[in-house]
Amino acid sequence: MLSNHLIKLLYDIILVPPLRYPDKWKPAFLAMQLGFVAGGFGLIGRDLLFYLTVQNWEPLVLSELFFASFIFLGFILHTIGFAKSGVILSCLAGVGSATAFIFMLGWNSFFHLWYINLAILIIAVPLDMRLKVFLALIFISIYSSMFLLFSDLEPFYKIENTTLSILGLSNIIGSLLVLGLPMGMYSLFLEQERNRSEKLLHNIMPKSIADQLKKDSKLISMDNPDISVLFADIVSFTVMSEKISSEKLVGFLNDMFSKFDDLTESYGVEKIKTIGDSYMVVSGMPVTRKDHAVTLFNLAKEMMKISSTFKDHNGDPIKLRIGLNSGPAVSGVIGKSKFAFDVWGDTINTAARLESYGSPDCIHMTKTTYELLNYKEKKVEEKSIEIRGKGLMDTVLVNVQ
Repeated sequence: MLSNHLIKLLYDIILVPPLRYPDKWKPAFLAMQLGFVAGGFGLIGRDLLFYLTVQNWEPLVLSELFFASFIFLGFILHTIGFAKSGVILSCLAGVGSATAFIFMLGWNSFFHLWYINLAILIIAVPLDMRLKVFLALIFISIYSSMFLLFSDLEPFYKIENTTLSILGLSNIIGSLLVLGLPMGMYSLFLEQERNRSEKLLHNIMPKSIADQLKKDSKLISMDNPDISVLFADIVSFTVMSEKISSEKLVGFLNDMFSKFDDLTESYGVEKIKTIGDSYMVVSGMPVTRKDHAVTLFNLAKEMMKISSTFKDHNGDPIKLRIGLNSGPAVSGVIGKSKFAFDVWGDTINTAARLESYGSPDCIHMTKTTYELLNYKEKKVEEKSIEIRGKGLMDTVLVNVQ
């Protein structure tokens, strides 16, 4: 039990960013931590190689441990949230370690690879652009100077060719791991974030509109000559909202509207938005379809079946009022930072009015929409009513229960 608790504690400390960790660095946290861990294992392996194959191994190991202590301090700083300081300190220590080992073991030990890898790594992390370019140029300058001045220098310590080959290979593999692991993890995270962002974008607007929005920032508008729109509203929602807790109310709306979302996806129609307890759906856009009215009528019936499975504060089935209308409309994307896809026009306003003048468990529609349905069932009431802002209108009330 204690060991499991200790493992979880270590997992949280090493792999979960602390509260003070900078937000813009968080995508790179796990990748950087894995890079530190990979570098730690590489250091242990290299010291073991020195111990087993080099007779006078103490200066090499002590030099390694000296620079490793600064890298470890950088790891601690990064782990507790001081990302900038931790990474810079570790990179500087890595450059210092590479320089020391080139003098001790020669150019063929391949420690010079760390100059390039650390320069690339420092460019990749979210430091201030001027600072990271400055540091990267320093690393590359040191690399160039070492190559021009000391690449042919006789090393201080002679080691066997086999050990030198293993050391060179370990530096090639190790530098790739320390650089490649963070970069690979970071790229994977960015890909996941991109997919998540695209999914969220597609949830608030049609995919074709979202794709167009990503390509350019031009005004996006569409004329839709023949669509149908549905408004659904929960009967007695205001009374219900006063009788139950906010947590239960939000949970109820989330559960029911999530089922409605699944319905819209299966019917191939577009949910536009929710306004309080009102749910708005459009059919026939952005891709036109002849059965737009029939599709929304069938959707409305399914929505009523779903709502009846939920209970209000008195334990009675939830009932909906639904307004349905067909005709032309204009749609587009509005806003800059919090943009939204919306639909406007008399067709939309009329559908909203029909919902408010409707009856529970009924679909209230214009005569035009009703004629598109070719609906032959009973429980249909045709009437002329005075609708605010519209005057006298011929409407049809369909009871689907």
